[in-house]
Amino acid sequence: MFIIFFLRWLRGHIRFSARSGSIERFINLCAYHHIPSWECRRSDGAFSGCTTVSGYRRMHRLARKAGVVTRVTERYGLPFLIHRYRKRLGILIGVLFFALFLTVMQQFIWVIRVEGNEQIDSRILTNALADLGVHRGSFKGRIDAGVLREELVIRVDGLAWAALNIRGTTATLLVRERVRPPEKIDTDVPANVVAARDGQIKRLEVTDGRSLLRVGDTVREGEIIVSGVNEDRWGMTHLVRANARVIAHIPESLKIEVPLVQEEYVLTGEIKKRRYLELFGVRLPLFLYCGLEGDYKLERITRSPKLFGLELPFLITRENYLFYETRLEEISPESALRIAERALRRQETENWGDTILSADRSAEVVDGVLCLTGRYLIEQDIARQVEIPVFDKQEQKKTSHKREGGY
Repeated sequence: MFIIFFLRWLRGHIRFSARSGSIERFINLCAYHHIPSWECRRSDGAFSGCTTVSGYRRMHRLARKAGVVTRVTERYGLPFLIHRYRKRLGILIGVLFFALFLTVMQQFIWVIRVEGNEQIDSRILTNALADLGVHRGSFKGRIDAGVLREELVIRVDGLAWAALNIRGTTATLLVRERVRPPEKIDTDVPANVVAARDGQIKRLEVTDGRSLLRVGDTVREGEIIVSGVNEDRWGMTHLVRANARVIAHIPESLKIEVPLVQEEYVLTGEIKKRRYLELFGVRLPLFLYCGLEGDYKLERITRSPKLFGLELPFLITRENYLFYETRLEEISPESALRIAERALRRQETENWGDTILSADRSAEVVDGVLCLTGRYLIEQDIARQVEIPVFDKQEQKKTSHKREGGY
């Protein structure tokens, strides 16, 4: 329906009224000669409706035959609008400039989208595109999609394939991430299993090698738990790659310090707002510059305006400067303890999660600082493989340097 209204407005149409004579004959003549009409109404001996400009011209002859007098009551559409402002050159220049502006803007990229990435951050890909010359406001004619695809795979680690599709003013980057194969372990290289941390062994699961320690033994970091050197019953030595799972109890500790006198930032209520217009990579201020005095916190929001769901080819940046004052505030040991406990629990979760077996926390105030110390016993796999250096004597003899005298 909207298309019909738009086409009628584009071609122009009028609303007319007909009086006197034979209205019925006039309507039949218009229908017989295929004169378009719509929104027709009959009231108080008069007939009104809408028709095209050419249709109204053809009505005159038919109106005389029926003895009807027609009048134009309203005019609609682009032709009448142009005729009304035909002497105002400024409007015509503005329309031409706007059309030229839209044509020029179509030659640049204003929207960049990234699709197909899961592990790689979209900002890393858009920054790599910007380094290669593809960013908001870049000219489409200078972009070589083939060269860009090859360069992007080289620049971004973990990228297996990439393609840049440009449609209109939108550049869509399609990527496929590289599937990394598991790290290959050379099982032919002999190795020992050593302790990665100090602790007490609680469970020992040996897959390959000869166990030197048993459950309940304490170990130091770097001490051999499972040896890759085996000796058979004939006294022959064999080297294998030892492999084991060593679950041990490990002591750990954390310390949180909270000063009882802290700096507090109090907002004064003074806020200064500034806006910028970013177009073609140029940042234009939309305010009269004046200096900023005092301490403030900056909040910056950048957005792309939209019109009918389409992003416009510029950015609006809004900056809010929130001024504050610094004050010294003394807090009670109880409040400091609650702050320290929250920080300690957060670090416990980040470091060890659910592997904590027991915890002992103690707090004390030393020189105006509340110190909260936590001592823990955690359960962890401390096995670490260390390769055994092997030297081939035959190769050493071949590569050894001989003296000129033959010695």
